[in-house]
Amino acid sequence: MIRLALISSTLTADTYGALSTRLHRAVWTAYAPVDSGGSGQALGQVTEAASAEALFADRVDAFDAVVIDADQVTAERLAKAAWALGKPLLAGAVGGNITALGEADTLLMPAHPWRFLPSVQSVKRSLDDGKLGQAGLLRIHRWQPPGEDVGSLADRVLPDADLACWLFGSAPETVWSLQSTANPDYIQFHLGFASDGMAMIDVATSLPSGGDYFSLTMIGGTGAAYADDHHNMNLLYGGGQPNALRASQGRADLVGQLQEFVDAIGEQRKPIVTLTDTARATKVVRQVLKSAESRQVVDGKEGN
Repeated sequence: MIRLALISSTLTADTYGALSTRLHRAVWTAYAPVDSGGSGQALGQVTEAASAEALFADRVDAFDAVVIDADQVTAERLAKAAWALGKPLLAGAVGGNITALGEADTLLMPAHPWRFLPSVQSVKRSLDDGKLGQAGLLRIHRWQPPGEDVGSLADRVLPDADLACWLFGSAPETVWSLQSTANPDYIQFHLGFASDGMAMIDVATSLPSGGDYFSLTMIGGTGAAYADDHHNMNLLYGGGQPNALRASQGRADLVGQLQEFVDAIGEQRKPIVTLTDTARATKVVRQVLKSAESRQVVDGKEGN
């Protein structure tokens, strides 16, 4: 059984606590907050410290591996401290600033939860199994309402830049994007891959409050696969107008990501997501933003 330490906000700890019964061969045994919100009682009977620094200094024997879920600045600072302990680490919101840590023997898995959505995983399996032929056109919509914690434009673009590179198996050769000055909450970008593959992606934060939408379509040479959040919607009709009810998967993406982390530790192998993936996606994000500013196509090899 692998003993996990969680470092997060108290609200996020509640989310991870709800996943406890869905994890195999792992248990939460330690917690430290990144805010002043209170305890991690949702995790069960765990060793608690006032801060991550206190946890690393005084409670290091209470856990075997560390999970950090925090904003980028905090995550990168704490990731460096956790890595110095020589214990496996799953860290969210980390960027290229800690890529060098991946060169060590200690297991370090960056958090890419969007890859672990069941519907997205199904598309990837269909592609890998040859059911779709050669990847041709990837279309992604990611729309969110304003006022939510959507992060910076770079944060919003990163998940889909990574999904595109992951599904095509490489970085793009060309990058072009468009952002209207009249609507800065919307950006569309096109990524050109080898063998005439293309990704067309738009990200928006201007939907009416209370709604969001995600869809992903991969069209290959011999087939197509489709994933969207309609898989999580039930229709209720009792006369008059039908109502759409969202059916939660209980954060299946986080469960899948955590299980991959635990399995990689137990099997003493590299996780399927690495800092190389994060560095590649981060570079594409920079190119997307540069193209939006210059209104020019950017060479994907730029910066190599």
